[in-house]
Amino acid sequence: MRRNSSRRWCFLLFPGVLALVCALLLSDVGTTARAANTSTSGVSMKEVTQDPKAVADYWTPERMRTAKPADIILPEKKQPVSTRPGILAATAVPTGSYGTFPYSTIGKVFFTDPRTGSNYVCSGTAVQSQNGSTVDTAGHCVAAGGENRYYTNWAFCPQYIDGSCPKGRWTARRLLADSVWLSSGALYRDYGAAVVNTLNGQTLVAAVNGVQFGANLSRTQTWYALGYPAASPFNGNRMYQCISGRIADDSGTPQPIGISCNMTGGCSGGGWLINVNGTWYVNGHNDYKYGATSNNMYSPYYGNEALNVYNTAQIA
Repeated sequence: MRRNSSRRWCFLLFPGVLALVCALLLSDVGTTARAANTSTSGVSMKEVTQDPKAVADYWTPERMRTAKPADIILPEKKQPVSTRPGILAATAVPTGSYGTFPYSTIGKVFFTDPRTGSNYVCSGTAVQSQNGSTVDTAGHCVAAGGENRYYTNWAFCPQYIDGSCPKGRWTARRLLADSVWLSSGALYRDYGAAVVNTLNGQTLVAAVNGVQFGANLSRTQTWYALGYPAASPFNGNRMYQCISGRIADDSGTPQPIGISCNMTGGCSGGGWLINVNGTWYVNGHNDYKYGATSNNMYSPYYGNEALNVYNTAQIA
């Protein structure tokens, strides 16, 4: 945990990460072999060379249980750039419908910081994609923003419950983060994604379904914010959701959106879902807070920057 004397923020990240992610579409991704770490048109992509079975075996029930929720305490500011009064406080409640779409697409993300050897936990969302294997999450759940390095032992456990992964451990074959966030760590560009290996002959979407990716949509929505909060008063064993409209806008280009939600560290990267005419989209994710006890949650706006990360991932 790091502290700064000027202001105090709480980011749902992990030590060493500030946060920023953007990504621009790669013109020719395909299945061609790549260097370990490539960057094209603003998108950074890491080829994972770890053995998938070794990564899956690494995540024992004990390691999953003791993985640290991804949070950082930094200087707190009193107010976001603008607020919208009249939105009632949203309290996180258990979902209870793990196998029912769209909850079936939400899961826990596990990874290791190779610099410290510490294990961490975030959340993520399975999305419809050309490869059927794309996970949407926060940039700080795949790489250390401002430090130009990726994490290891990355795995996604959809429908995680009480220490078990009923749909298996889906290991990453590629990790993606915006080049700008990777180098500087600005929260308003904290977009990330992973492309996972197949498991038992199936793609991720074939196994758990996937929501659509929603970008450049109205900033006025009703979001279902989902994830696995692990810091007190939660314990990370169950999926929770908050339902909220937009309550604030924060600084950055594009401006992050704030909602009312009391989820804590560990929920980072969990999708903000919206229902448009019966179709579910991911249109944001749990990302950061100002102050450890704040009930306001922020997500970078899903505009062209987020869309470019997704488009790069879905054909990788």
